[in-house]
Amino acid sequence: MEYKLDMPSRGCVAANYFLITPANLVANALPHFARTIARPLATPRDCAAKFAQYLLEFEPSGGSTRSQGAGFENFLFQLEGTVSLTEQDQLHSLGSGDYCYLPPGVEFSIQASESSSAVTLWTKRRYEQVDGLPVPAVSFGNKAAAADIVPPAPGQYTYRELLPTANPSYDFGMNVLTAEPGGSIGMIEIHHQEHGLLMLSGRGLYYLAGDFHEVAKGDYIYMAPYCPQTFYAIGDEAASYLLYKDVNRDGF
Repeated sequence: MEYKLDMPSRGCVAANYFLITPANLVANALPHFARTIARPLATPRDCAAKFAQYLLEFEPSGGSTRSQGAGFENFLFQLEGTVSLTEQDQLHSLGSGDYCYLPPGVEFSIQASESSSAVTLWTKRRYEQVDGLPVPAVSFGNKAAAADIVPPAPGQYTYRELLPTANPSYDFGMNVLTAEPGGSIGMIEIHHQEHGLLMLSGRGLYYLAGDFHEVAKGDYIYMAPYCPQTFYAIGDEAASYLLYKDVNRDGF
């Protein structure tokens, strides 16, 4: 269900977070992509982010014209449509809800089908190697196959881990958090991790450093380290979002 929120444009930039709504998105291009609109969300250009996230909107047959991801670890999450992804001479099909993790040193190419458009969320960051820990392997999955995890009280939500963050080789996690109407994080969190958050469904209120913002499907929030934050689900359907966070590293 689509919602008409109280304010037609709610985008804002604050000292330690920003909110981008679909009404704020501007079309951009990236080198070596054809028939593709790239919409940067978070990048290190002018904020604290140590990662980047882009919405890639592919026209039919759109995609990369050269291999991508060199020098980074990469995570691709399929939001709409179907794409073909090639890595290490292996061809994969990603449909809605599918995702893949590619460690540093594994480049990829991506292409939409000839008959339909597609939308992919691309996350990239420089891997933080730790002596004695192996680099993670290539992995694929679908969010529907991940198990629901119930957090301890006072949380009133569930989440699904798309990457096994208990494995210390991983330096970031991707979770899908879901809260039924009336559910919440249950506390105001303050921590040294940063976040990139894309609303997948429903709507809610996000508390960010003293401010409340109404959010809905398609909204994006960047939260810097130590930004006070919590979430409340509102409306008449479950709210869910895809959440990036850095993990398993000490901050130096």
